[in-house]
Amino acid sequence: MPIQSESTPLPATSDSQQRPFTTIPPNDQTPKVRAILPIDGANAFFLNHRGQIGVAKFSPGLSQIGWQLYSDVKLNALPSLSLGPNYSLITASPRELTQAFDTDRNANLDFFQALLRDWSGRTEGVSITAGPVADGYGRILFALSPHSLGKDDAPKARLMAWSPASGRAEAITESQLPIESFAVAPNRLLAARLNMPDYTDGYFLSLTTINAPADDSKSPSAPTSAPSAPTTSSPAPSAPPAPSVPSTLPSLIIPAELTDHQTPIHPTFYRENGRDKLLLACPGSKRIIEIVPTESDGAWQGSILLRGITEKEPYALATFAPGMLLGGGDQGFFAIQDDPKTYRIVRIDLASDGIVLEFSHSVDRYEALKAENFSAKAIAFGGGETAISVDPMIESDGKVVVLRCSEIAPGQVIRVVCLNLPSESGEKLLSASAFYTLHAR
Repeated sequence: MPIQSESTPLPATSDSQQRPFTTIPPNDQTPKVRAILPIDGANAFFLNHRGQIGVAKFSPGLSQIGWQLYSDVKLNALPSLSLGPNYSLITASPRELTQAFDTDRNANLDFFQALLRDWSGRTEGVSITAGPVADGYGRILFALSPHSLGKDDAPKARLMAWSPASGRAEAITESQLPIESFAVAPNRLLAARLNMPDYTDGYFLSLTTINAPADDSKSPSAPTSAPSAPTTSSPAPSAPPAPSVPSTLPSLIIPAELTDHQTPIHPTFYRENGRDKLLLACPGSKRIIEIVPTESDGAWQGSILLRGITEKEPYALATFAPGMLLGGGDQGFFAIQDDPKTYRIVRIDLASDGIVLEFSHSVDRYEALKAENFSAKAIAFGGGETAISVDPMIESDGKVVVLRCSEIAPGQVIRVVCLNLPSESGEKLLSASAFYTLHAR
């Protein structure tokens, strides 16, 4: 079966030819997938559990047709891949950002070279902990942890951007916590999983809008005439201030009760119904967590739901096209699709008159009107929780329930549990809990 990839997303090169066709023979073995990089609507590169790079082809329904290794070389690679310029792939190990080339364009990697292996603190233990991920500006992003700005500064993690045009890496965010994995949406929203092992009730996620790269063509032009020399009484001109770097702070906590106390990995943005959603995989519990980020006055907040439970352990996720989500793990590749029979909470939101819950199926109206069938709490960021008294109201379609309540103060996590809410036909909810983080405005 043929494989063809699209041109590289990095705009720094003029090489925009497509990769050649080649044949992928059927393979009875099952690759153990740790990262997936879609090439087009039917093909993908992947990393296996040994760090070898492979290529796979799929039918329109994302069923695997065949796969083969793209290189026999075993890399000490983190579970992420990125397309690079000049028919190359980019991987990262804790000690190096690496580029692998297909120089003769025959779908085989010919040689590897280090893009970057020198950064501040490398000899003191600062290493790459996540990436590479390509952003929409032709840069390759990766995370360094821990990173100290000075001798007396507290160690910080930093998200770095390497540009193929300059060959340099610069910091674009910083964090007090190590970054374990991350993804970037087309709107420059960075979603980073932060490491905090001492916290057992959930898992930290940061949502940050990253800065676009400086555009030299828009910089102020030089003066047409030389300025007058300053007099001895004039103050010396000061250096321009360094550009600010956004802080990657914990924005949301993914509750452990939704993940079945298994660490969520591999954040992936997924476009659905006109919204960018964030999905995370929990291999240990086979759960997929869905987050719908929302910006409010410069702060990112949003809802956290259990989207589904897969039959196979998902170690990697990738979006092929709207509505097409591919998973990978020890049992190879598998399509992740919503089961229309699953009865679940598909939306939690806040309205002026209360908390809005939307379900995939119509609810049992008799049970949905009972306030005692709902438990709502506001959990303060600084600790402590307060019960919220609710008065349920059902909208005409039977799929939306509004829990009318008094105004909810910001700076809290809203937790709603549907204690006894079967569907109209008696089905049980996939998860009775839903969460919404409300930041201060």
